[in-house]
Amino acid sequence: MKDFFQLCTIDQMTAMTKSELEEMVASAYSKADYQYLFQRATLEPAFFKLVWQVASEKPDKQSWRFLWILDHATEKSNTNLLPICNDLYKMVLATKNNSVIRQSMKLILRCPVNEEHAGALLDRCITWMNNPKETISSQCMGLEFFFRCCELYPEMSSELLSHIEENLDRHPSAGFKSRLKYFRKKLVDDLTK
Repeated sequence: MKDFFQLCTIDQMTAMTKSELEEMVASAYSKADYQYLFQRATLEPAFFKLVWQVASEKPDKQSWRFLWILDHATEKSNTNLLPICNDLYKMVLATKNNSVIRQSMKLILRCPVNEEHAGALLDRCITWMNNPKETISSQCMGLEFFFRCCELYPEMSSELLSHIEENLDRHPSAGFKSRLKYFRKKLVDDLTK
């Protein structure tokens, strides 16, 4: 299978079935193999949709790998994410799998805040932020989502500042502490303008 990845170019590939995609992801081991999948999902909207379809149908233990492909495919442009944004919110709200949470939140944070689902996700983000047993990625992305909501609704800024101060008092991990200080500075700067 490795030779297949290395020899084919995007132009030579034809439409792929779900089972072919699943087989390809299962057999991808090298950086070049994954680069091929990332590039194809970046350049081909139909392939991007296929990867999303498989990600949304698979159990959480498997779907995160397909979300990871979409993450790499949307690093420079969120165009393909916009049509699936509602579904990403539903996915992250329904899961407890940390890998799916991490990958879904990375994708959600590349899109404008979806006001229809923002309240439910914000509640979950506050829980992640304030629970020291949560993964650092969930804490940090929860914090960033809360900040993004404050950009839409500046009146929420004082609540976020309060959560930030409470978290800093708990002596968080170095990574979370750095993000807390970063967003505190941004909020204070915005409030003093």
